[in-house]
Amino acid sequence: APRTGDADAMNYYTKQEMDGGMRYTGKCRIGNWNENDTMDEVRLKDYIAKRESGTLKMDKFNKRMATALQKVELTKGPDEYVRFGDVFQLENLRTGAVISVDAEARDPRPAENACAVSASFQTSPCARNTFTLERYAPTNPNALHDAYDDDLLHYGQKVKLVVNPAALEEVSHGGVLARLKSFPVSQTHFSKLARECEYVASWNDGYECVFQILTPDPTKRLVSEGVAVMAGAPIVMLHCNTNQLASVSGAAFENDFGQELEVSGKTAVGAGNSYVMEGIATGKPQSMSQKAPQDVNVFTIVSGATPAATA
Repeated sequence: APRTGDADAMNYYTKQEMDGGMRYTGKCRIGNWNENDTMDEVRLKDYIAKRESGTLKMDKFNKRMATALQKVELTKGPDEYVRFGDVFQLENLRTGAVISVDAEARDPRPAENACAVSASFQTSPCARNTFTLERYAPTNPNALHDAYDDDLLHYGQKVKLVVNPAALEEVSHGGVLARLKSFPVSQTHFSKLARECEYVASWNDGYECVFQILTPDPTKRLVSEGVAVMAGAPIVMLHCNTNQLASVSGAAFENDFGQELEVSGKTAVGAGNSYVMEGIATGKPQSMSQKAPQDVNVFTIVSGATPAATA
């Protein structure tokens, strides 16, 4: 004969519940009605507590969107030139998307201390798609280091691109700034879609955060070096550690902000190695033999002084 405890356990739920059917509500005095009624009260109390403390998933999501998409005013300088301290956007020439960060899309590797970077079609200036410039100061300066006395950005100058701190309010790092960062392609660092150099926004400073601002035409880089950069003028951003240009190739993916494009490091040029080698053999500077990068590598600095922004 079955034990009494086993029989009670078998009869604890109704046959419909044991077969996977719909459960009875707490108002129905059949089966485990008392337990269902108690669980409903627990869920209600838990919901009220989370709603009052603002820890509901929807509250967290709305707060995250409000932080990332808060409006930001671009800097309107006295002239059309880009200066250190200006708030600006980086718009890709080919796609029209602007480089943006997602502070909540964190790198799962603790040592990286970084979040995701993408190119967004939401071009209205907001916290997640605005940046400022920071001077690059080498540990051991030498005669080749570009030292400019003014606060203007110059072609050929090495800088760091700092993420707007307003986009990272929910991520506390003791006031440490996040900067655009890239890595050489390896088994642990590569862009997920294009399989090129990975781009992130990192709180770990270093030479991996240094970029050189150049004109897209290689034949004009020698003569343009030291010339002040105008807002809205085409530029390319050469990553000093990987020697690859920042690129928005068009590889799309979905995130919480909608469909966005992947940002990676890859200099997109046509074949022309024999032409370059021939120029080097005849004493022609290599920069005069390089082919111009494609539009995926070309960006514009959009600020309040940009004609398109002030129109």
